Parts: sequence; structure tokens; C-alpha cells
Amino acid sequence: MKRIRTLHELEYEKMRLRLQRMEQEKSIRQDWNDLKLSVAGRILLQQTFDRVTGDKSTSPDWLTGLLQVATAALGEKLGQLTGQKIENTINQAIRLALNTWRKNRKT
Repeated sequence: MKRIRTLHELEYEKMRLRLQRMEQEKSIRQDWNDLKLSVAGRILLQQTFDRVTGDKSTSPDWLTGLLQVATAALGEKLGQLTGQKIENTINQAIRLALNTWRKNRKT
């Protein structure tokens, strides 16, 4: 890391580190959501298979379980798309602020 000599350089470095932290948090959050979805899907499928292979076969519980899995996956995907859109907007605003700050610093 290069030496910081002015207040402007310090502010720029702080903004750069904030942006880097946000990107790392996004990556961690994405990995965690993928893990949660895969585990939740496996648990629901296991419960559904247990219900189907169990002695109770009064109603089609496997269909209910399958619909729950599909609904959970769809909700997760919509949540991810919404989150990505919000994050992209925030990242663009930060990058715009950084570019404006750089231009103002040079003049």
C-alpha cells in the first residue's frame, strides 16, 4: 500500500476500502444465501420423501412439499434480483461520487 500524504488521499482510500468491503460483503452474502437455499431445499425434499414413503397416504403431501420448494426458490431468486438491483444502484452512486471527487481534486 502506498503512503498517504494528504487528506484527499486519505478520503479517497477510505472510499476505496468501503467499496471493497461492500463487494466482499456481497460475495459472502451471496454464498450464504446459496448455502441456505440448498440446505432448505434438501430439508424440504427429505421431508416430502419421508411423507410419501410413510404409512400415512391420506393426501398428496408430496405435492404440497414440492410447491413449497418451488415457492421458496422463486422467492429467493426474486429477492436476489431485487438485492442486486439495489446494490448496483448504490455502487454506481459511490463510483459517481468517487469520480466527481477525483475530478474536483485535480482542478
